[in-house]
Amino acid sequence: MRASGILLPVSALPSAYGIGTLGADAYKFVDFLSDSLQRYWQILPLGHTGFGDSPYQCFSANAGNPYYVDPMLLFQSGYIGKADLPEEENTGKIDYGALYKSRVKLIKRAAERVDVNSAEYYSFERQNQFWLEDYALFMSVKENEKMKPLKLWEKKLRMPDADMLDRLRTRFRSEVRLWKSVQFLFFNQWNSLKRYANARNIEIIGDVPIYVSADSCEMWLHNELFVTDDDGTPSLLSGCPPDKYSPMGQLWGNPVYDWSFHRKDGYSWWISRLRHSEALFDVIRIDHFRGIEDYYAVGATASNAVTGEWYKGPSRELIDTLKRNIPSLRVIAEDLGDITDRVRDLLCYSDFPGMKILQFAFEGEGNSEYLPHNYTRHSVAYTGTHDNPTMKQWTLITDDASLTFAKKYLNVNKTEELVKDCIRALFMSVSDTVIIPMQDWLSLGSEARMNVPSIAFGNWTWRLHGDELTDRLACEIADMTRLYFRSNKEEK
Repeated sequence: MRASGILLPVSALPSAYGIGTLGADAYKFVDFLSDSLQRYWQILPLGHTGFGDSPYQCFSANAGNPYYVDPMLLFQSGYIGKADLPEEENTGKIDYGALYKSRVKLIKRAAERVDVNSAEYYSFERQNQFWLEDYALFMSVKENEKMKPLKLWEKKLRMPDADMLDRLRTRFRSEVRLWKSVQFLFFNQWNSLKRYANARNIEIIGDVPIYVSADSCEMWLHNELFVTDDDGTPSLLSGCPPDKYSPMGQLWGNPVYDWSFHRKDGYSWWISRLRHSEALFDVIRIDHFRGIEDYYAVGATASNAVTGEWYKGPSRELIDTLKRNIPSLRVIAEDLGDITDRVRDLLCYSDFPGMKILQFAFEGEGNSEYLPHNYTRHSVAYTGTHDNPTMKQWTLITDDASLTFAKKYLNVNKTEELVKDCIRALFMSVSDTVIIPMQDWLSLGSEARMNVPSIAFGNWTWRLHGDELTDRLACEIADMTRLYFRSNKEEK
């Protein structure tokens, strides 16, 4: 079925509280999607971000970000008083430092009022028991360690034995209960928003990073999942090799998986993780899909990703296991980067749709697989992703040959008209699904770029001011959606 959607991270929603939340503006955006006849809302990972603020580096593979808990909804539910509400503001950029100082304190204050003896809380705790206790204990200890990264903890704390864990659970019993209640508040608000979206025929595409952070509860309490040295620290770190975009490669810094352990364990951690994700989202985008076939890693002491090696991943065995245990799982495979024939074969075997990025189509010479006339139906087409320049920015920074080719291919004379015609080309294509970043519908430039992969800081801060989602824009999107038969509604 032909469909379309919009990519907008929760963090980028307008709100009065310094960052996008799961409150009124999220519901308004769902209404905007419905008015625009869209089927999908694609977001970035929802995880509890750490140092650097990347949603791909979180304290847990499963926990939600407390920053997204909406203060007004807490007030309306009786968890905080009116005097507790933060001062309203929307500067258009996220100040993570300010949020770190104030927002978690507010959410924890609300969490103190959660009734942990209620049937609702009991159900939440039972459904999330495979990760919740570990996360809550990790955050309790981490706060006590003044938020130092795991690698800087004392060895006896970083590698606790059973007796040490028992002592920690006793010592931090109240803190653990509080952190679990924080997650209860997050998932209550998230599930309500998702139900609202689904009732309006909007499905949510969630993003699942293939890796977890080195500073995470998984690395602390389940480091058997990863390739580590005798002292429990990662011996290999994830990344990707040098290319024309990153001459020194990209050193992501995540620990890589010990796939031999996962194989012996029947991939139980992966099954639990993706079952959890399936409950949160309607469709799952698996980031860095090629890492399932083979993955690039460098030594733990490396300062860049130049000297690394390729290692074999679990390939078809993991795909078969997931499909057997989660037969209803709907996946989009992020099959970007240096893609080999083996990765293409795995994508075909999985029957997951891959991604087509229009910006890539006009770079270099030849009949690129990213040119719309080469798309297949079973694919998801994008102008760009969160890692790319906005489409307008691309028209200003790309080389003359690529820009000339794009204008000729799309039959566009004026560069300023190119963004909308790029969107139109994707809507016209045979791809079953088209996802357009919100920045491109608004024709925003470099000020709205979400992430520059080679830069460690200053990313993930862009957000809407609140006046951009107009009825006029909704009509414009709806007209194009209707014209190319991608509407989420039956229309006469």
